[in-house]
Amino acid sequence: MNVRFRPILLYTCLLAGLLLASPFLYAQLAIPAHDGRWVHDEAHVLSAQTVAELEYMLKAERDSTSNQIAILIVPSLQGESMEEYSLRVAQEEWKLGKDNNDNGVLLLISIAERRMRIEVGYGLEGRLTDAISSRIDRNEIAPHFRRGDYDSGVKAGVVAITKAIQGEYKNDEPRTKRPKRNNSSILTIIIIIAVIIFLSRRRGGGGGGYWSSGGGWFPPIGGGGFGSSSGSWGSGGGSDYGGGGDFGGGGSSDSW
Repeated sequence: MNVRFRPILLYTCLLAGLLLASPFLYAQLAIPAHDGRWVHDEAHVLSAQTVAELEYMLKAERDSTSNQIAILIVPSLQGESMEEYSLRVAQEEWKLGKDNNDNGVLLLISIAERRMRIEVGYGLEGRLTDAISSRIDRNEIAPHFRRGDYDSGVKAGVVAITKAIQGEYKNDEPRTKRPKRNNSSILTIIIIIAVIIFLSRRRGGGGGGYWSSGGGWFPPIGGGGFGSSSGSWGSGGGSDYGGGGDFGGGGSSDSW
């Protein structure tokens, strides 16, 4: 055989081998059929009683609000990205949520990787935000999972998800401490005010009416300075999200 043809033959064999192996190298993790169930425990970590309770809760939620919340527990992701697999399940295969509301949610749990994800449809992202989803993962589900109590963890997660959708979940973030007032700055302001009062008396002949009539510099002090809250305590940050297209990657992935 001509030496020049040996590299070509080698490359051809390698290419053929890659083509034959590609279905095995790039096979995606299978997705179980939805078949009317809202709880799919492929890892068999939930008790039959818990599955029945969850099915009842999720069907009641769907019937009363039309929100479609489903649970999928797999033994392993087998190397597939949790985010990609979650979107394939929720949007492409199970098609959770109504077309005009985009109100689907998927709770995906992988036992081997000790990972979980809440995948949120567009229409529910306004209340079941990324931050709240992560907080539910870490504070409601993970503590039970670390003890091996999957029943309590999944139930706590579902209850928290439904409460968040209803706007009743308390996302109690630690309140940041306000910076201490700078006493020297306050003293400086007092001195300036005293100087203004002194100069006004010298110009106006000592009349005392400047407290009520000369309000040009009083309202700014009482209206916004000296540590006023500026309305920040009353802002809830809630907003109505109008939907617009199935799932867009909203939610959170966390571990336990």
